[in-house]
Amino acid sequence: MTPWKRLARRTVYERRPWLAVHVDRLELPGGRIVEEFHQVEVAPYVIVLAETPAGELVMMEQYRHGVGGLCLSLPGGMIDPGEEPEVAARRELLEETGYRAEHFRLVQTYVAMANMGGCTAHLFHAANAVPVTAPDSGDLEEAELLTLSRGDVRAAIQAGRLPIANILMAAGLWLAGF
Repeated sequence: MTPWKRLARRTVYERRPWLAVHVDRLELPGGRIVEEFHQVEVAPYVIVLAETPAGELVMMEQYRHGVGGLCLSLPGGMIDPGEEPEVAARRELLEETGYRAEHFRLVQTYVAMANMGGCTAHLFHAANAVPVTAPDSGDLEEAELLTLSRGDVRAAIQAGRLPIANILMAAGLWLAGF
């Protein structure tokens, strides 16, 4: 398959490092011209599946303005410019939950919204996570820290009590057998 050729790009909104919206003028392989193809750039981020020594998952219940309600969330956040994903995962786990884990393993790297430009999420598993300090994320969202068994996570999802904050978190839970 032949990649599409970008003939021009116009940035219509930019708020770095979080977001940029572009409109591209493209030429498709057959010669067709597409005058407006919208692209959304979102900063890469990490998601952490942190398990305690007892096998419980460290999660948060948070208000998420995008859905206008409470969601179950995994710790995670934006990768700072120049920061390695695992370093970001360790930092975000500590900031958002006050937990630290020695062993981090990259489970999967995902791209969401691949056709629109997407964003990259790196899912990490952190084994034997233990609390070492109070959470101090500086985030806008309030969060209630939870440690949930696999059964509790499954029950909350199946009952529709709380939606998972995003599809990449849900995929991570599925991959980890929650």
